[in-house]
Amino acid sequence: MPFALQRLRATLLRLHREREQLLRARDCARHLQAVVRLLRSGFSAGSLSLQQLHGDLQLCPLRGAALRLDFPCSRETLLLARPVGLAAQHLDATIEMQLRALGRAPASLGLTSQLAELLLALPFYLTLQGHSLSFVPGAARPFPAARVLHLLAAERGCQVADRLAEALGGSGLQEQLRRQCDQERELLPGLLGLVGGVASSDSSGLRLGGPGALWSQYWTLLWAACAKCLDLHVGPWGDPRAVAQQLSQALCQASLPQECEKELLSLCHSLFHRSLTCSWDQGFCQALGSALGGQSSPASPSPTAELLQRLFPPLLASLRQPRSELSLCQPAGPTPVALGLCTLQTTLLWVLGRAQQHLAAWAPGSFLLLTQKDLPPLLRAVEALSSLASEAACTLEVEQLLGLEIQKLTAKMQLLPKASLSLFFQECYKQATQGLRLRMPTGRYWRLRLGPEHPSDASEYARMVVYSVLEPVLQGLRGLPPEAQAPALSQALTATLGAWLDHILALGIRFRAVWGGSVWWPHCTWISSLQGALQLKQDFGVVREVLEQERWGLSRELRQTLLSLSIFQRLDGALLCLLQQPLPKNPVQRRPPRCCEFL
Repeated sequence: MPFALQRLRATLLRLHREREQLLRARDCARHLQAVVRLLRSGFSAGSLSLQQLHGDLQLCPLRGAALRLDFPCSRETLLLARPVGLAAQHLDATIEMQLRALGRAPASLGLTSQLAELLLALPFYLTLQGHSLSFVPGAARPFPAARVLHLLAAERGCQVADRLAEALGGSGLQEQLRRQCDQERELLPGLLGLVGGVASSDSSGLRLGGPGALWSQYWTLLWAACAKCLDLHVGPWGDPRAVAQQLSQALCQASLPQECEKELLSLCHSLFHRSLTCSWDQGFCQALGSALGGQSSPASPSPTAELLQRLFPPLLASLRQPRSELSLCQPAGPTPVALGLCTLQTTLLWVLGRAQQHLAAWAPGSFLLLTQKDLPPLLRAVEALSSLASEAACTLEVEQLLGLEIQKLTAKMQLLPKASLSLFFQECYKQATQGLRLRMPTGRYWRLRLGPEHPSDASEYARMVVYSVLEPVLQGLRGLPPEAQAPALSQALTATLGAWLDHILALGIRFRAVWGGSVWWPHCTWISSLQGALQLKQDFGVVREVLEQERWGLSRELRQTLLSLSIFQRLDGALLCLLQQPLPKNPVQRRPPRCCEFL
């Protein structure tokens, strides 16, 4: 090829490449201008200009644009990718914002026309979405008809909730519910017709079904959004129980669509549950705060026991409610069965801890008020809770396990009265034994000869020991009914007298008359005279003396019941045997005489 021709060919190729670059630059500038107009339209307050939008979308690059330029990854393509994706995102936000604005507008015929104009923009948006996805996957979200229905129903539901919230404080809630249902019924035909038309032309969206299915879905979404907004209106500082009662009463009196009743009844159930949880949480914290202090008195129960009792009635009322289909879907938070188990565990631990603390400090008055005054009402509430928890039709496995734990703890609670009396008997026996070891005299005190006058007064040790054990017991039981006094006094008397007799037997005391000299028994610790037996009879009489004092307020029937205990019969038999010992006929003959022992 001649040199001049080669130079002309090189110049022609250079000009051709420059022309291609200029064409690509022109196309890029046009595309960027279209994208800029799309971005600006996303911030406009009015409705979208469909003609301008259609023209801009025609200028946007098509799927094969990059291939025609023979540069699949050219800088121009990458330059257009981000603006196109950003334009799709802004158009999506604009359509969603205008749909929400139309949903907040009052129901009217103009609302339907505005919505129809806006729905015409969805096909253009789908076109732009397809273009943007070819460059940047995930740059734009799908906008099917189901999303349109959700947005409109959410905003309309919030509007309905605002009007219902205004009527909650007065008496027009029922009328407001009917009015809102009528307004939505008037708007529904046009609205659902528009959405149904979009759904039929949108093959990528969620299938909404026919008109009946659209109607049901819209009502469900509308009242679900209304219930959610009403829940937010109540807030953490409102009175959810009062709102739930007023709303449930209005639902019972008004004739409303099935979807409305279902969602609002579910809201009432959630509000009742929230009220129960809040009141239980507050009462439980107060009970824990007063658990370490607060003493009960005959006139009033312990503050902690009273606070624990207040936790049971709301739980029992919640468990008594019929378990409908709505109540099977439990709202967030612990169930009433779980709250009942926690209450039962805390009650059991508190009663056991306080009982052991009172006995360790030898405060029988506080112990008896706890077991005889505070425990019975708590035990009745616990038994009612266990009965309702076992009768409830718990379909969840977790609730069934919680019900079994409640039954186990209830069985332990039912054993507390008997176990507490057993512990009380042991402590009374221990206190009496310690007092007798420290104060009961031995030796010469019991070896006095029989005098012309029998002992007429009890020994000092007897008064000290009997009063130290029985007086705080009687003080704690004063003011309680006889049926609560009898078990504790029976245990205290049996423990005190039993410890007395066992102490005498442990020391090996034998009571008999002695004439002329001492008598030695190799298996006895020391020997006493008949005078000592008479003195012991006076000492035992201190117990009857304490019971007959009027300041304790014991009824005559109760005293007779206490004096007929088997320990008194054993005591009287032993004293009678001691006082009727046969005297030896021959003082010189030293043989072991027959005498009574305490066995």
